[in-house]
Amino acid sequence: MIAPKLDERQTMASGRLPTIKADIKDSETATLILGLPSELLIEILRHVDGRSILQCSCVCRELKRVIDSSAELQYHIELALDCMLDGSQSTASIAERLEQLRNLRRAWILFEWKKEVRVPMPGFCQAYELVGGVFAKTSSSVVGHNQSSPRKFISSWLPSSSDPGHTLVRADIGVSTRDFAIDPSQDLIALVQSDNNFVNDSSHTEVHMRTISSNVKHPEASSPVLRTLTLSTMTSAFIQIVDDVIGMMFWMELESPHITIWNWKTGQTLVDRDGDDLPSHISDFSFISNRAYMITRGINGGSIQVFTFGENEHEITHVASLSLPPLKSRSHLVHCAIHTGPFVAKCLPNTPFWTNQDERIYVLSVQYIQVDPDIPSARPRFFLFFKNSTPLRYIQRYREQRETSSIEVPWEEWGPRESRMLNHQVPYQWLRYVHGHRVVFPLLSGSMQVLDFNLRKTKRHVFPPQPDSKASIEIIDYPTTILSDCIFPGPVETSLPYRVCRRDELKGFSGVMIDDQRLIGLKSPSFADGEMGDLYVFAF
Repeated sequence: MIAPKLDERQTMASGRLPTIKADIKDSETATLILGLPSELLIEILRHVDGRSILQCSCVCRELKRVIDSSAELQYHIELALDCMLDGSQSTASIAERLEQLRNLRRAWILFEWKKEVRVPMPGFCQAYELVGGVFAKTSSSVVGHNQSSPRKFISSWLPSSSDPGHTLVRADIGVSTRDFAIDPSQDLIALVQSDNNFVNDSSHTEVHMRTISSNVKHPEASSPVLRTLTLSTMTSAFIQIVDDVIGMMFWMELESPHITIWNWKTGQTLVDRDGDDLPSHISDFSFISNRAYMITRGINGGSIQVFTFGENEHEITHVASLSLPPLKSRSHLVHCAIHTGPFVAKCLPNTPFWTNQDERIYVLSVQYIQVDPDIPSARPRFFLFFKNSTPLRYIQRYREQRETSSIEVPWEEWGPRESRMLNHQVPYQWLRYVHGHRVVFPLLSGSMQVLDFNLRKTKRHVFPPQPDSKASIEIIDYPTTILSDCIFPGPVETSLPYRVCRRDELKGFSGVMIDDQRLIGLKSPSFADGEMGDLYVFAF
Protein backbone atom coordinates (compact mmCIF):
# COMPACT_ATOMS: atom_id res chain seq x y z
CA MET A 1 0.00 0.00 0.00
CA ILE A 2 1.19 3.52 -0.80
CA ALA A 3 -0.43 6.78 0.38
CA PRO A 4 -17.87 -14.00 -8.50
CA LYS A 5 -20.70 -13.45 -9.32
CA LEU A 6 -21.76 -12.47 -5.89
CA ASP A 7 -23.11 -15.30 -3.83
CA GLU A 8 -25.96 -14.94 -1.36
CA ARG A 9 -23.59 -14.16 1.50
CA GLN A 10 -21.93 -11.37 -0.47
CA THR A 11 -25.11 -9.68 -1.66
CA MET A 12 -27.01 -9.80 1.60
CA ALA A 13 -27.43 -6.36 3.15
CA SER A 14 -26.74 -5.83 6.84
CA GLY A 15 -29.84 -6.18 8.95
CA ARG A 16 -31.58 -8.30 6.29
CA LEU A 17 -30.32 -11.73 7.21
CA PRO A 18 -32.79 -14.55 6.45
CA THR A 19 -35.32 -15.33 9.14
CA ILE A 20 -37.22 -18.47 10.02
CA LYS A 21 -40.75 -18.34 8.64
CA ALA A 22 -42.99 -20.94 10.17
CA ASP A 23 -46.64 -21.21 9.15
CA ILE A 24 -48.05 -21.84 12.60
CA LYS A 25 -51.81 -21.81 12.13
CA ASP A 26 -52.91 -22.74 15.61
CA SER A 27 -51.65 -23.29 19.12
CA GLU A 28 -51.66 -27.07 18.60
CA THR A 29 -48.98 -26.83 15.88
CA ALA A 30 -46.91 -24.51 18.06
CA THR A 31 -47.23 -26.95 20.94
CA LEU A 32 -46.01 -29.80 18.73
CA ILE A 33 -42.91 -27.83 17.72
CA LEU A 34 -42.14 -26.80 21.27
CA GLY A 35 -42.79 -30.35 22.38
CA LEU A 36 -39.70 -31.56 20.52
CA PRO A 37 -36.79 -32.59 22.73
CA SER A 38 -34.39 -29.74 23.50
CA GLU A 39 -31.55 -31.63 21.80
CA LEU A 40 -33.55 -31.79 18.55
CA LEU A 41 -34.51 -28.10 18.69
CA ILE A 42 -30.86 -27.19 19.22
CA GLU A 43 -29.83 -29.40 16.29
CA ILE A 44 -32.38 -27.62 14.05
CA LEU A 45 -31.32 -24.16 15.18
CA ARG A 46 -27.62 -24.97 14.60
CA HIS A 47 -28.35 -24.58 10.87
CA VAL A 48 -29.91 -21.11 11.26
CA ASP A 49 -28.03 -17.80 11.17
CA GLY A 50 -27.26 -16.05 14.45
CA ARG A 51 -29.71 -13.15 14.14
CA SER A 52 -32.58 -15.50 13.34
CA ILE A 53 -31.69 -17.55 16.42
CA LEU A 54 -31.88 -14.33 18.45
CA GLN A 55 -35.31 -13.62 16.98
CA CYS A 56 -36.44 -17.14 17.92
CA SER A 57 -35.40 -16.53 21.51
CA CYS A 58 -37.95 -13.70 21.63
CA VAL A 59 -40.87 -15.94 20.56
CA CYS A 60 -41.57 -17.57 23.93
CA ARG A 61 -39.96 -18.50 27.23
CA GLU A 62 -39.46 -22.14 26.25
CA LEU A 63 -37.50 -21.32 23.08
CA LYS A 64 -35.49 -18.76 25.00
CA ARG A 65 -34.68 -21.37 27.66
CA VAL A 66 -33.52 -23.86 25.02
CA ILE A 67 -31.39 -21.28 23.21
CA ASP A 68 -29.90 -19.90 26.43
CA SER A 69 -28.94 -23.42 27.49
CA SER A 70 -26.79 -24.01 24.38
CA ALA A 71 -23.28 -22.52 24.26
CA GLU A 72 -23.16 -23.19 20.52
CA LEU A 73 -26.35 -21.23 19.80
CA GLN A 74 -25.15 -18.42 22.06
CA TYR A 75 -21.87 -18.40 20.13
CA HIS A 76 -23.68 -18.08 16.78
CA ILE A 77 -25.75 -15.18 18.13
CA GLU A 78 -22.72 -13.36 19.50
CA LEU A 79 -20.77 -13.86 16.24
CA ALA A 80 -23.60 -12.30 14.22
CA LEU A 81 -23.99 -9.34 16.58
CA ASP A 82 -20.24 -8.68 16.47
CA CYS A 83 -20.10 -9.08 12.65
CA MET A 84 -17.73 -12.04 12.99
CA LEU A 85 -17.50 -15.52 11.48
CA ASP A 86 -16.44 -18.76 13.11
CA GLY A 87 -12.91 -20.00 12.53
CA SER A 88 -13.75 -23.58 11.67
CA GLN A 89 -10.09 -24.69 11.89
CA SER A 90 -9.74 -23.60 15.50
CA THR A 91 -8.96 -26.29 18.07
CA ALA A 92 -10.70 -24.35 20.85
CA SER A 93 -14.02 -25.63 22.11
CA ILE A 94 -17.24 -23.73 21.45
CA ALA A 95 -17.36 -22.64 25.10
CA GLU A 96 -13.77 -21.37 24.90
CA ARG A 97 -14.47 -19.47 21.66
CA LEU A 98 -17.58 -17.91 23.18
CA GLU A 99 -15.59 -16.74 26.18
CA GLN A 100 -12.83 -15.30 23.98
CA LEU A 101 -15.39 -13.51 21.80
CA ARG A 102 -17.10 -11.93 24.80
CA ASN A 103 -13.75 -10.90 26.31
CA LEU A 104 -12.71 -9.24 23.05
CA ARG A 105 -16.02 -7.41 22.78
CA ARG A 106 -15.77 -6.23 26.37
CA ALA A 107 -12.27 -4.90 25.76
CA TRP A 108 -13.35 -2.92 22.68
CA ILE A 109 -16.60 -1.60 24.17
CA LEU A 110 -14.84 -0.41 27.34
CA PHE A 111 -11.76 0.54 25.28
CA GLU A 112 -9.45 -1.29 27.66
CA TRP A 113 -6.48 -2.94 25.98
CA LYS A 114 -4.75 -5.74 27.88
CA LYS A 115 -1.11 -4.93 27.15
CA GLU A 116 1.22 -2.50 25.37
CA VAL A 117 4.23 -3.71 23.37
CA ARG A 118 6.85 -1.88 21.31
CA VAL A 119 7.90 -3.68 18.13
CA PRO A 120 11.15 -2.44 16.50
CA MET A 121 10.72 -1.54 12.83
CA PRO A 122 14.07 0.00 11.81
CA GLY A 123 14.93 1.46 8.44
CA PHE A 124 13.25 3.49 5.73
CA CYS A 125 9.66 2.65 4.68
CA GLN A 126 8.97 2.60 0.94
CA ALA A 127 5.62 0.79 1.09
CA TYR A 128 3.70 -0.90 3.89
CA GLU A 129 0.68 -3.05 4.73
CA LEU A 130 -1.29 -4.20 7.76
CA VAL A 131 -3.43 -7.28 7.09
CA GLY A 132 -4.51 -10.15 9.31
CA GLY A 133 -2.35 -9.05 12.24
CA VAL A 134 0.78 -8.82 10.04
CA PHE A 135 2.59 -5.50 9.50
CA ALA A 136 4.92 -5.58 6.50
CA LYS A 137 7.13 -3.03 4.78
CA THR A 138 9.72 -2.73 2.02
CA SER A 139 12.91 -0.69 2.23
CA SER A 140 16.47 -0.64 0.97
CA SER A 141 18.99 -2.95 2.60
CA VAL A 142 21.82 -0.61 1.59
CA VAL A 143 23.14 1.94 4.07
CA GLY A 144 22.13 5.38 2.83
CA HIS A 145 19.14 3.72 1.19
CA ASN A 146 18.21 4.11 -2.45
CA GLN A 147 14.52 4.83 -2.16
CA SER A 148 13.85 3.86 -5.79
CA SER A 149 15.15 0.29 -5.37
CA PRO A 150 13.68 -1.26 -2.23
CA ARG A 151 14.40 -4.99 -2.08
CA LYS A 152 14.35 -5.59 1.67
CA PHE A 153 11.12 -7.02 3.06
CA ILE A 154 10.14 -7.15 6.73
CA SER A 155 6.98 -8.85 7.95
CA SER A 156 6.00 -8.80 11.62
CA TRP A 157 3.27 -10.99 13.10
CA LEU A 158 2.24 -8.47 15.74
CA PRO A 159 1.79 -9.32 19.43
CA SER A 160 -1.72 -10.03 20.65
CA SER A 161 -3.03 -10.27 24.21
CA SER A 162 -2.00 -13.96 24.25
CA ASP A 163 0.86 -14.23 21.72
CA PRO A 164 4.27 -12.48 21.71
CA GLY A 165 4.44 -12.32 17.91
CA HIS A 166 7.53 -12.72 15.70
CA THR A 167 9.30 -10.97 12.80
CA LEU A 168 10.68 -12.25 9.49
CA VAL A 169 13.37 -10.23 7.67
CA ARG A 170 14.47 -10.82 4.06
CA ALA A 171 17.45 -8.69 3.04
CA ASP A 172 16.73 -9.21 -0.69
CA ILE A 173 13.45 -10.49 -2.10
CA GLY A 174 14.89 -10.47 -5.63
CA VAL A 175 12.65 -7.71 -7.01
CA SER A 176 12.83 -3.95 -6.61
CA THR A 177 9.28 -3.02 -5.66
CA ARG A 178 7.09 0.04 -6.11
CA ASP A 179 4.24 -1.30 -3.97
CA PHE A 180 2.88 -4.58 -2.65
CA ALA A 181 -0.18 -6.21 -1.11
CA ILE A 182 -0.48 -9.21 1.21
CA ASP A 183 -3.04 -11.73 2.42
CA PRO A 184 -1.53 -13.80 5.26
CA SER A 185 -4.55 -16.14 5.22
CA GLN A 186 -3.36 -17.29 1.77
CA ASP A 187 0.37 -16.86 2.50
CA LEU A 188 0.30 -14.46 -0.46
CA ILE A 189 2.31 -11.39 -1.38
CA ALA A 190 1.91 -9.49 -4.67
CA LEU A 191 4.99 -7.38 -5.51
CA VAL A 192 4.62 -4.54 -8.01
CA GLN A 193 7.93 -4.23 -9.82
CA SER A 194 9.46 -0.74 -9.83
CA ASP A 195 10.34 1.13 -13.04
CA ASN A 196 14.09 0.63 -12.72
CA ASN A 197 13.60 -3.09 -13.38
CA PHE A 198 12.33 -2.39 -16.89
CA VAL A 199 15.40 -3.27 -18.90
CA ASN A 200 14.17 -5.61 -21.63
CA ASP A 201 10.52 -4.59 -21.91
CA SER A 202 9.56 -1.16 -20.60
CA SER A 203 6.01 -1.39 -21.97
CA HIS A 204 4.65 -3.60 -19.16
CA THR A 205 4.40 -3.47 -15.40
CA GLU A 206 4.86 -6.81 -13.67
CA VAL A 207 3.26 -8.11 -10.48
CA HIS A 208 5.09 -11.06 -8.90
CA MET A 209 3.04 -13.67 -7.02
CA ARG A 210 5.06 -15.02 -4.09
CA THR A 211 4.54 -16.67 -0.71
CA ILE A 212 5.19 -14.58 2.39
CA SER A 213 6.70 -17.53 4.25
CA SER A 214 9.32 -18.61 1.69
CA ASN A 215 9.46 -15.94 -1.08
CA VAL A 216 8.83 -18.48 -3.86
CA LYS A 217 6.15 -18.62 -6.57
CA HIS A 218 2.78 -19.11 -4.91
CA PRO A 219 1.66 -22.71 -5.51
CA GLU A 220 -1.91 -21.65 -6.41
CA ALA A 221 -0.78 -19.13 -9.05
CA SER A 222 -0.77 -20.56 -12.58
CA SER A 223 1.82 -17.96 -13.54
CA PRO A 224 4.49 -16.40 -11.30
CA VAL A 225 4.01 -12.97 -12.90
CA LEU A 226 0.97 -10.88 -13.91
CA ARG A 227 1.47 -8.12 -16.49
CA THR A 228 -0.32 -4.97 -17.57
CA LEU A 229 0.53 -2.57 -20.41
CA THR A 230 2.21 0.69 -19.35
CA LEU A 231 3.41 2.69 -22.33
CA SER A 232 4.87 5.52 -20.26
CA THR A 233 6.35 6.02 -16.81
CA MET A 234 4.02 5.09 -13.97
CA THR A 235 3.68 8.03 -11.58
CA SER A 236 1.65 6.38 -8.81
CA ALA A 237 -0.11 3.11 -8.09
CA PHE A 238 -1.76 1.06 -5.37
CA ILE A 239 -2.72 -2.61 -5.30
CA GLN A 240 -5.31 -4.66 -3.39
CA ILE A 241 -6.00 -8.38 -2.87
CA VAL A 242 -9.51 -9.77 -2.40
CA ASP A 243 -9.67 -13.56 -2.26
CA ASP A 244 -8.88 -14.81 -5.80
CA VAL A 245 -8.46 -11.39 -7.43
CA ILE A 246 -5.85 -8.65 -7.41
CA GLY A 247 -6.71 -5.10 -8.46
CA MET A 248 -4.40 -2.21 -9.26
CA MET A 249 -5.21 1.41 -10.04
CA PHE A 250 -2.34 3.47 -11.43
CA TRP A 251 -1.51 6.66 -13.28
CA MET A 252 1.07 7.27 -16.01
CA GLU A 253 2.63 10.51 -17.25
CA LEU A 254 0.10 12.56 -19.23
CA GLU A 255 -2.40 9.67 -19.02
CA SER A 256 -5.77 9.11 -17.35
CA PRO A 257 -6.14 6.52 -14.56
CA HIS A 258 -5.93 2.83 -15.40
CA ILE A 259 -7.65 -0.04 -13.54
CA THR A 260 -6.54 -3.65 -14.00
CA ILE A 261 -8.01 -6.62 -12.13
CA TRP A 262 -6.67 -10.17 -12.49
CA ASN A 263 -7.70 -13.57 -11.22
CA TRP A 264 -4.28 -14.25 -9.72
CA LYS A 265 -4.87 -18.00 -9.55
CA THR A 266 -5.66 -18.45 -13.25
CA GLY A 267 -3.67 -15.45 -14.52
CA GLN A 268 -6.75 -14.19 -16.39
CA THR A 269 -7.37 -10.47 -16.82
CA LEU A 270 -10.90 -9.68 -15.63
CA VAL A 271 -10.89 -5.88 -15.93
CA ASP A 272 -8.54 -3.71 -17.99
CA ARG A 273 -9.90 -0.18 -18.33
CA ASP A 274 -8.44 3.24 -19.03
CA GLY A 275 -9.15 6.43 -20.98
CA ASP A 276 -12.47 6.19 -22.83
CA ASP A 277 -13.30 2.90 -21.09
CA LEU A 278 -13.58 4.63 -17.71
CA PRO A 279 -15.89 7.43 -16.55
CA SER A 280 -14.28 10.87 -16.53
CA HIS A 281 -13.01 12.65 -13.41
CA ILE A 282 -12.15 9.47 -11.48
CA SER A 283 -10.59 10.04 -8.07
CA ASP A 284 -10.23 6.65 -6.40
CA PHE A 285 -11.03 2.93 -6.50
CA SER A 286 -11.94 0.29 -3.89
CA PHE A 287 -13.23 -3.28 -3.89
CA ILE A 288 -16.67 -4.15 -2.51
CA SER A 289 -16.11 -7.89 -2.89
CA ASN A 290 -14.08 -10.17 -5.14
CA ARG A 291 -16.55 -9.52 -7.96
CA ALA A 292 -17.56 -5.91 -7.36
CA TYR A 293 -15.81 -2.57 -6.99
CA MET A 294 -16.59 1.14 -6.79
CA ILE A 295 -14.92 4.27 -8.05
CA THR A 296 -15.39 7.86 -6.91
CA ARG A 297 -16.03 10.71 -9.36
CA GLY A 298 -15.60 14.43 -8.82
CA ILE A 299 -17.97 15.78 -11.48
CA ASN A 300 -21.54 17.11 -10.96
CA GLY A 301 -21.21 17.27 -7.19
CA GLY A 302 -19.50 13.91 -6.90
CA SER A 303 -20.73 10.32 -6.86
CA ILE A 304 -19.87 6.73 -5.95
CA GLN A 305 -20.07 4.45 -9.00
CA VAL A 306 -20.73 0.74 -8.34
CA PHE A 307 -19.62 -1.98 -10.80
CA THR A 308 -19.68 -5.77 -10.94
CA PHE A 309 -17.50 -7.91 -13.16
CA GLY A 310 -17.38 -11.53 -14.29
CA GLU A 311 -14.87 -14.00 -15.60
CA ASN A 312 -13.67 -11.91 -18.54
CA GLU A 313 -13.11 -8.22 -19.19
CA HIS A 314 -16.30 -7.95 -21.26
CA GLU A 315 -18.55 -8.76 -18.28
CA ILE A 316 -18.38 -5.39 -16.51
CA THR A 317 -21.70 -3.96 -15.39
CA HIS A 318 -22.35 -0.44 -14.15
CA VAL A 319 -24.84 -1.19 -11.37
CA ALA A 320 -25.49 2.10 -9.58
CA SER A 321 -24.46 5.71 -9.13
CA LEU A 322 -24.85 7.08 -5.59
CA SER A 323 -24.84 10.87 -5.57
CA LEU A 324 -23.05 12.89 -2.90
CA PRO A 325 -24.71 15.97 -1.30
CA PRO A 326 -25.83 18.54 -3.90
CA LEU A 327 -23.71 21.68 -4.23
CA LYS A 328 -24.29 25.37 -4.80
CA SER A 329 -23.45 26.84 -8.15
CA ARG A 330 -19.72 27.52 -8.56
CA SER A 331 -18.95 24.95 -5.86
CA HIS A 332 -16.91 21.96 -6.98
CA LEU A 333 -15.60 18.68 -5.56
CA VAL A 334 -11.81 18.69 -6.02
CA HIS A 335 -10.79 15.58 -4.04
CA CYS A 336 -12.64 12.33 -3.29
CA ALA A 337 -10.58 9.44 -1.84
CA ILE A 338 -12.02 6.21 -0.45
CA HIS A 339 -10.55 3.80 2.10
CA THR A 340 -11.68 0.62 3.85
CA GLY A 341 -10.09 -2.19 5.80
CA PRO A 342 -8.11 -4.98 4.10
CA PHE A 343 -9.71 -8.20 2.88
CA VAL A 344 -8.61 -11.70 3.89
CA ALA A 345 -9.80 -14.84 2.12
CA LYS A 346 -10.25 -17.04 5.18
CA CYS A 347 -9.69 -17.28 8.90
CA LEU A 348 -6.05 -17.46 9.92
CA PRO A 349 -4.81 -20.75 11.45
CA ASN A 350 -5.46 -21.28 15.17
CA THR A 351 -7.78 -18.27 15.26
CA PRO A 352 -11.22 -18.87 16.85
CA PHE A 353 -13.11 -16.30 14.76
CA TRP A 354 -12.57 -13.57 12.19
CA THR A 355 -14.23 -10.43 10.84
CA ASN A 356 -17.04 -10.97 8.34
CA GLN A 357 -15.60 -9.51 5.13
CA ASP A 358 -19.03 -8.25 4.06
CA GLU A 359 -19.38 -6.21 7.27
CA ARG A 360 -17.19 -3.16 6.79
CA ILE A 361 -17.22 0.62 6.80
CA TYR A 362 -15.92 2.87 4.01
CA VAL A 363 -14.42 6.30 4.62
CA LEU A 364 -14.80 8.91 1.91
CA SER A 365 -12.48 11.90 2.25
CA VAL A 366 -13.84 14.85 0.26
CA GLN A 367 -12.68 18.40 -0.35
CA TYR A 368 -14.66 21.19 -2.01
CA ILE A 369 -13.85 24.61 -3.45
CA GLN A 370 -15.99 27.68 -4.00
CA VAL A 371 -14.90 29.74 -7.03
CA ASP A 372 -17.46 32.54 -6.83
CA PRO A 373 -15.43 35.82 -6.92
CA ASP A 374 -17.96 37.49 -4.62
CA ILE A 375 -17.44 34.87 -1.87
CA PRO A 376 -14.23 34.46 0.15
CA SER A 377 -12.25 31.46 -1.04
CA ALA A 378 -12.93 28.27 0.93
CA ARG A 379 -11.69 24.70 0.59
CA PRO A 380 -13.53 22.77 3.34
CA ARG A 381 -12.88 19.04 3.90
CA PHE A 382 -15.23 16.40 5.26
CA PHE A 383 -15.30 12.68 5.99
CA LEU A 384 -18.28 10.60 4.88
CA PHE A 385 -18.76 7.15 6.45
CA PHE A 386 -21.04 4.47 5.01
CA LYS A 387 -21.42 0.69 5.35
CA ASN A 388 -20.77 -2.01 2.75
CA SER A 389 -24.44 -2.94 3.01
CA THR A 390 -25.35 0.15 0.97
CA PRO A 391 -23.63 -0.74 -2.34
CA LEU A 392 -24.42 -4.45 -1.80
CA ARG A 393 -28.12 -3.63 -1.55
CA TYR A 394 -28.11 -1.87 -4.91
CA ILE A 395 -26.22 -4.78 -6.49
CA GLN A 396 -28.91 -7.11 -5.19
CA ARG A 397 -31.68 -4.79 -6.39
CA TYR A 398 -30.10 -4.51 -9.85
CA ARG A 399 -30.08 -8.28 -10.24
CA GLU A 400 -33.48 -8.97 -8.74
CA GLN A 401 -35.20 -6.32 -10.88
CA ARG A 402 -33.13 -7.21 -13.96
CA GLU A 403 -32.25 -3.61 -14.61
CA THR A 404 -30.85 -2.73 -18.03
CA SER A 405 -29.19 0.54 -17.01
CA SER A 406 -27.46 1.72 -13.84
CA ILE A 407 -29.60 2.78 -10.91
CA GLU A 408 -29.38 6.53 -10.26
CA VAL A 409 -29.56 7.05 -6.49
CA PRO A 410 -30.00 10.67 -5.33
CA TRP A 411 -28.35 11.72 -2.08
CA GLU A 412 -31.72 12.07 -0.34
CA GLU A 413 -32.48 8.38 -0.92
CA TRP A 414 -29.41 6.96 0.79
CA GLY A 415 -27.19 9.61 2.41
CA PRO A 416 -29.22 11.00 5.35
CA ARG A 417 -30.08 7.53 6.75
CA GLU A 418 -27.11 5.40 5.70
CA SER A 419 -24.10 7.66 6.19
CA ARG A 420 -22.46 10.02 8.66
CA MET A 421 -20.66 13.19 7.54
CA LEU A 422 -18.13 14.79 9.91
CA ASN A 423 -15.85 17.78 9.62
CA HIS A 424 -12.34 16.89 8.47
CA GLN A 425 -10.03 17.92 11.32
CA VAL A 426 -6.62 16.40 10.58
CA PRO A 427 -5.46 14.50 7.46
CA TYR A 428 -4.37 10.90 7.85
CA GLN A 429 -0.62 10.31 7.48
CA TRP A 430 -0.81 6.51 7.61
CA LEU A 431 -3.47 4.32 6.00
CA ARG A 432 -4.99 1.13 7.42
CA TYR A 433 -7.00 3.25 9.86
CA VAL A 434 -10.17 1.21 9.12
CA HIS A 435 -11.03 -2.35 10.09
CA GLY A 436 -14.50 -3.88 9.97
CA HIS A 437 -16.84 -1.25 11.42
CA ARG A 438 -14.15 0.62 13.37
CA VAL A 439 -12.29 3.75 12.24
CA VAL A 440 -9.42 5.64 13.84
CA PHE A 441 -10.23 9.36 13.69
CA PRO A 442 -7.51 12.01 14.31
CA LEU A 443 -8.28 15.19 16.24
CA LEU A 444 -6.84 18.71 16.18
CA SER A 445 -5.65 18.15 19.74
CA GLY A 446 -3.15 15.59 18.47
CA SER A 447 -5.10 12.71 19.97
CA MET A 448 -6.85 9.84 18.24
CA GLN A 449 -10.30 8.41 18.83
CA VAL A 450 -11.97 5.25 17.54
CA LEU A 451 -15.41 5.39 15.94
CA ASP A 452 -17.33 2.10 16.05
CA PHE A 453 -20.25 1.92 13.60
CA ASN A 454 -21.55 -1.44 14.87
CA LEU A 455 -23.94 -0.44 17.63
CA ARG A 456 -25.67 -3.56 18.96
CA LYS A 457 -29.44 -3.13 19.20
CA THR A 458 -29.72 -5.58 22.05
CA LYS A 459 -29.06 -5.56 25.78
CA ARG A 460 -27.24 -8.90 25.70
CA HIS A 461 -24.07 -8.77 27.78
CA VAL A 462 -23.96 -4.99 28.21
CA PHE A 463 -20.70 -3.83 29.82
CA PRO A 464 -21.20 -0.63 31.85
CA PRO A 465 -18.17 1.71 32.10
CA GLN A 466 -16.02 1.05 35.16
CA PRO A 467 -15.54 3.81 37.77
CA ASP A 468 -11.75 3.72 37.36
CA SER A 469 -11.82 3.51 33.56
CA LYS A 470 -9.27 5.55 31.59
CA ALA A 471 -11.58 5.65 28.58
CA SER A 472 -14.14 8.23 27.53
CA ILE A 473 -17.06 6.66 25.64
CA GLU A 474 -19.98 8.40 23.94
CA ILE A 475 -22.88 7.07 21.83
CA ILE A 476 -23.96 9.21 18.86
CA ASP A 477 -27.33 7.78 17.81
CA TYR A 478 -28.97 11.03 16.75
CA PRO A 479 -28.72 13.06 13.51
CA THR A 480 -25.96 15.64 13.13
CA THR A 481 -25.76 18.52 10.68
CA ILE A 482 -22.96 19.95 8.54
CA LEU A 483 -23.24 23.66 7.85
CA SER A 484 -21.20 25.12 4.98
CA ASP A 485 -23.13 27.98 3.44
CA CYS A 486 -20.52 28.56 0.74
CA ILE A 487 -20.62 24.94 -0.50
CA PHE A 488 -24.02 23.34 0.16
CA PRO A 489 -27.41 24.93 -0.57
CA GLY A 490 -28.65 23.85 2.85
CA PRO A 491 -27.71 21.87 5.97
CA VAL A 492 -26.47 18.32 5.30
CA GLU A 493 -28.01 15.98 7.89
CA THR A 494 -26.75 12.42 8.40
CA SER A 495 -27.64 9.84 11.04
CA LEU A 496 -25.60 6.60 10.83
CA PRO A 497 -25.11 5.76 14.55
CA TYR A 498 -21.69 5.16 16.11
CA ARG A 499 -19.75 4.94 19.36
CA VAL A 500 -16.80 7.24 20.14
CA CYS A 501 -13.93 5.87 22.27
CA ARG A 502 -11.03 8.02 23.53
CA ARG A 503 -7.98 7.56 25.74
CA ASP A 504 -5.16 9.97 26.58
CA GLU A 505 -2.52 7.34 25.76
CA LEU A 506 -3.31 7.77 22.04
CA LYS A 507 -1.75 11.24 21.92
CA GLY A 508 1.58 11.95 20.26
CA PHE A 509 1.27 9.62 17.26
CA SER A 510 1.55 10.65 13.63
CA GLY A 511 -0.91 7.86 12.87
CA VAL A 512 -2.73 4.91 14.43
CA MET A 513 -3.63 1.76 12.50
CA ILE A 514 -6.25 -0.76 13.57
CA ASP A 515 -7.21 -4.41 13.15
CA ASP A 516 -9.60 -6.72 14.99
CA GLN A 517 -7.30 -7.25 18.00
CA ARG A 518 -5.12 -4.17 18.31
CA LEU A 519 -4.28 -0.53 17.70
CA ILE A 520 -0.82 0.25 16.28
CA GLY A 521 0.68 3.69 16.90
CA LEU A 522 3.42 5.24 14.74
CA LYS A 523 5.42 8.32 15.70
CA SER A 524 7.45 8.95 12.54
CA PRO A 525 5.81 10.81 9.64
CA SER A 526 4.72 8.51 6.82
CA PHE A 527 7.51 7.83 4.31
CA ALA A 528 9.95 9.98 6.28
CA ASP A 529 13.55 10.03 5.04
CA GLY A 530 15.08 8.04 7.86
CA GLU A 531 14.27 5.49 10.53
CA MET A 532 10.66 4.42 10.77
CA GLY A 533 11.09 3.65 14.48
CA ASP A 534 9.01 1.41 16.70
CA LEU A 535 5.43 0.25 16.37
CA TYR A 536 3.44 0.87 19.56
CA VAL A 537 1.02 -2.06 19.81
CA PHE A 538 -2.04 -1.83 22.07
CA ALA A 539 -3.45 -5.39 22.25
CA PHE A 540 -7.11 -5.96 23.20
